[in-house]
Amino acid sequence: MNHLSTKKLNTGQVFSYGAGNLGLNLFFASISTYLLYFYTDNFGLTAVAAGNLMFLVQLINLVINPLMGVLIDRTNSRWGKFRPYILFGCIPLAVIGILTFTVPPLDASGKLVYAYITYILFNITYAIVNVPYSSLLADMSNDYHMRSRISSIKVSLGQAGGLIVSVATLPLVHLFANEANGFQVIYSIFGLILILTLMTTFFGTKGLGQTASDNKAQTGYAKKPNNLPITSTLKALIKNKYLLLLLVYIVVNMVSLATKNAVAVYFFKYNVGQPNLFSLYSLVGFGILILFVLLNPIFVKKIGKRNVGILSQSIVIVALGGFYLFHDSLIGVFVFGGLSYVGFGLATPLLWSMLPDTIEYGEWKTGIRSEGTIYAAFIFAQLFAQAIGAKVSGAILGAIGYVPNAVQTPTALHGIVMMQTVIPIVGAVIGILILMFYKLDHQTFSRIVEEIKERNEKKADEIQVS
Repeated sequence: MNHLSTKKLNTGQVFSYGAGNLGLNLFFASISTYLLYFYTDNFGLTAVAAGNLMFLVQLINLVINPLMGVLIDRTNSRWGKFRPYILFGCIPLAVIGILTFTVPPLDASGKLVYAYITYILFNITYAIVNVPYSSLLADMSNDYHMRSRISSIKVSLGQAGGLIVSVATLPLVHLFANEANGFQVIYSIFGLILILTLMTTFFGTKGLGQTASDNKAQTGYAKKPNNLPITSTLKALIKNKYLLLLLVYIVVNMVSLATKNAVAVYFFKYNVGQPNLFSLYSLVGFGILILFVLLNPIFVKKIGKRNVGILSQSIVIVALGGFYLFHDSLIGVFVFGGLSYVGFGLATPLLWSMLPDTIEYGEWKTGIRSEGTIYAAFIFAQLFAQAIGAKVSGAILGAIGYVPNAVQTPTALHGIVMMQTVIPIVGAVIGILILMFYKLDHQTFSRIVEEIKERNEKKADEIQVS
């Protein structure tokens, strides 16, 4: 194995890396869970206007994420290629995140402009921090199963952040005189946690992705993106069929889940009539999810990453089908909703452990290794899918006649249930079909890594002879 695979990772490094995901997910989960609700029920925007805003603003990721990937692959600093962005980006991200969940004392048109400005800045600063943070994982190990373990810890800590968002946010917000003030205070606390966790990542991952010579040792004599035109790097991505499959999968999966997550609080507020039950439901669900996130490496070792993905989506289909049929029963909601989190838990770490494997595949296929660009494409797909999900959610809520803070019509209530169940079921079915074409298993990956090693050793011998 090459230099990268022989790195000795200690538990502190792995957990320090994962800690950053807890802080990042406080805001990422909030965008998917509460931002639409915040805009409609606190900010004063219509569902359609809020959905359009979230969709249009996130189109900025068409530019910022690819640029960040290119920039990272060409970065050399005293802190390496990934970590300086974490160090200098965490405070601006926290401040802008707080401002995004703040209602300004402006008229309707002023609020709309404010919402666009803050959400644009949030997307930019989030990309500046999250693309290098995520790219750092590929530098930690190139072992097929070790990546699953690192991803499992990273994702479990991230889901702990999601659990805090889902369980604690509304109860804490409701401690204040009004929701708007509550959101501002609670997200100020989240911003402080974000800074602390990302600084933990920065100091706890010292030495990873550190120097240009280190990067050369990791990849042998593979061409580095900073020595190539950007067009060559992009062409290499297009030839990476397993990366493209994962990108399509994440768009389909995230659109359906973003739609589901966007209306979860609506379901408990209007269909169930007990909005505070959303926190209990989230506590149960995320508890199950985190358990199966941690169990994910065991399943991967037994049946492989692709097959775990197919299993997870099959569980989601069955569980949400039961949720749809028995959504009038609280027992049915909690039983089948809890079962769906088994599927979500198994699925959540997979993409983060599968994506680094496509880096070695791309290097084997094209001779070009580009961690930053690949992760930028992946994160762009995530955020773009989230934007589409927000637009779809807003459009559907408008179409079914949703009215904020009012008694909903039977049509609106049924539409909320459909968004909670049927749309993610369709996404899971499509996801299974996509994964059927994904053939990068453990055996294939090991052969690719060995061939890269042999190729690099041959090139080294040729250079020494010449």
